[in-house]
This record gives sequence, C-alpha cells and structure tokens, in this order.
Amino acid sequence: MKPWAVYTAVRLGIFIVSLAILLLLGCGWIWGAVYATTISLALSVLFLGSMRQKVADDIRTRVEKPTKDTDSATEDDQLDRSAR
Repeated sequence: MKPWAVYTAVRLGIFIVSLAILLLLGCGWIWGAVYATTISLALSVLFLGSMRQKVADDIRTRVEKPTKDTDSATEDDQLDRSAR
C-alpha cells in the first residue's frame, strides 16, 4: 500500500478514536472535534515521524523521477544514430 494512504488512514483513525472518547466523556460535537483534531495532531507529530518521512520520500521520488515520453525517446535514438 502507498505510504500516504497508510499515513492518512492512521491519522484519520487517531482522530476518530479521539473524537469517540471525547463524545463518550460528554464533550459536544464542535468542541470534541476541535479537541480531537488537536490530540490527533499532537500524537501524529510525536509518534508518526517515520511514516511521515516515508510519505515525504515517496513525494520526492515522484517529483524527481523524470517521465519518459515517446517523443524524447525517439529523438534520443535519432541523435544517437546521427552521432555514429
């Protein structure tokens, strides 16, 4: 599975669990959502650093990897043949 999908699922899970606990403790929906967001942010910063790094590495790989199109490949082949 892709790293960003795993990271997003874990963060969403932390938020949902936090929200459920806060709602069971009697917080209202709005304050529960605000507190759950804060809690999930803090927990993800503290415990999900390696997952976040994997996501960053995946994004970097996608950005730095050049896409090869057929025109460039054809032009490269023609230049290679003409240089011989």
